[in-house]
Amino acid sequence: MDLEKITCYLKNLERVAVMLSGGVDSSLLTFISTSALGRERVVAVTVDSPLTFRRDLEDARNLAHQIGIEHLILPANELSETHVALNTPLRCYKCKKLRIRIIKEGLRARGYDGWVVVDGTNVDEAKDRPGLKALNEEGVCSPFILFGVKKDDIRRVAAMFGLPTARKPPNSCKATRIATFTPLNLKLLSLVEEVENSIKELVGDGDLRVRISGSDVKIEVAEEIMPRILNFKREVTGIMLEKGLEAASLILKPYIRR
Repeated sequence: MDLEKITCYLKNLERVAVMLSGGVDSSLLTFISTSALGRERVVAVTVDSPLTFRRDLEDARNLAHQIGIEHLILPANELSETHVALNTPLRCYKCKKLRIRIIKEGLRARGYDGWVVVDGTNVDEAKDRPGLKALNEEGVCSPFILFGVKKDDIRRVAAMFGLPTARKPPNSCKATRIATFTPLNLKLLSLVEEVENSIKELVGDGDLRVRISGSDVKIEVAEEIMPRILNFKREVTGIMLEKGLEAASLILKPYIRR
């Protein structure tokens, strides 16, 4: 990662609003932006919606507080968008478009009109992120893509700077856990988070995702967590039944951390 080039690029933007999700990518971009421009010329923006995991929101809040910059938390309800509510293949694109509009409106309303919106998408993710089209259309800058920064580079530099998210497992919104064309609602989205949190309380934190397709539930985990899941299979089954779900199956192909 060429920090000098990225820093120079950010300085030329003069004032930036970082889309801070609470993950390692946006955390590092927030840190680098603040180092380049100073606290008065960087604001972090996080969207709080039914699709947002509470832990990610809390991690974003803590990171902004640690760095010492203004942090805007903007409410949103993407379920008002038809493609999101119906969970069509356009969900991610439509959701991102809506979020960016909310961010821009929120910035203008709070006196940040004209600030450049930036996000932490990296080159490893660029090829399979439907939301990237929305970022480009809305004029959001992605420095890590521009300078060819990979996920491993981001983790290494984040650890070097002592960021608390350096080893945080990758995450995505709750909607990604639900099979395409399964309509989304508040109850189903809350269920995803509740089940994942309950299982993590048993086996510890790590790369773990609960995927729901009708009554079919699959647990996808990193290889190092599989033995722990198997050790607690009776308890995990109990969690499923308690939440009104059929007993889950474990995906044997390990989840690959990025």
